[in-house]
Amino acid sequence: MKYIIFLAISLLMTNIAYADTEMKTYPKESCQEIYKAIGTFVHLADGEWKKGDGKMAMFYSTASANYATIYQTVCKK
Repeated sequence: MKYIIFLAISLLMTNIAYADTEMKTYPKESCQEIYKAIGTFVHLADGEWKKGDGKMAMFYSTASANYATIYQTVCKK
């Protein structure tokens, strides 16, 4: 039981320590590449959807959404 409490306190302290760190934005060139990748994945998802391959369309759509999240986090400030 002591080990579980110690682990929980350690994890909590680690999370609190990193909560105040400042995130730096990516260089403009990297952000442009990420933005282009978002468009590429959307285009691929649309093509797969029109072919009737929903599984691959979902794969590309998810990749596009993940890249969009990254873009918003590190490029849009």
